[in-house]
Amino acid sequence: MKVIFPFAERVPCLTPCTHHTLEPLLGCNGQPTLAHLLQPLRKLPVSEFIFLVSHQDDEIRSYMDVNYSEIPVSFVEQTEDKGLGHTVSLASDYVSDEPILIVVGDAILDMDWASFSESESSTIAVRRIIDEKPYGLVELREGIVGCLIQKPRRTDLAIAGCYFIRESQLLFQCLHDLIRAERRRNGEYQLTDALQQMIELGVEMQIREVELTGQEDPYELNNFFGTDLRPLSCVLA
Repeated sequence: MKVIFPFAERVPCLTPCTHHTLEPLLGCNGQPTLAHLLQPLRKLPVSEFIFLVSHQDDEIRSYMDVNYSEIPVSFVEQTEDKGLGHTVSLASDYVSDEPILIVVGDAILDMDWASFSESESSTIAVRRIIDEKPYGLVELREGIVGCLIQKPRRTDLAIAGCYFIRESQLLFQCLHDLIRAERRRNGEYQLTDALQQMIELGVEMQIREVELTGQEDPYELNNFFGTDLRPLSCVLA
């Protein structure tokens, strides 16, 4: 299995925290959020971590070199911001026919990662919501994922920023199909559109309900860790 971190995608809700500090390096409980993401994942049978970064993300490379030199890592640079689907597609040359775990940088999840990554079917992490914010949503049909939607809201299951995909090559094929056909939504190539195409091709996807903190409001991380979210330089000072 390979883990993909699409860090080139910026998360608007994390501003102004990210004006001077990259999202994965925001300090929380004395460590950058990247450390909290890696802590459970490094215990899994991962052959490689693939970091999809922008040309300005040398700080992430330096952090990994200093703190996680033993972890097999590849960095792929994204030169244009064309959406999460385009970002993930850049990892295709680094993945053979093996499962992948896509973890969005603001998705600090409270779940059993080992069980999630051993799912028999491709699985999307979700959480239940009660507000009207513009989440990507999952609609179930007979217990499996039937439709991935943005609006109108017909479900309370929001995508939590983590995807375990067994059919990795099919996902990349669907992503490349979107890009070749220039099928954008809201001006961007959407990962959910490629996943929806996989469903329409007959792939069964499950969901895993999780607890997530920090996606809709970075300061909700305070409730999860009992501390302040701030640039790492402030935490270490």
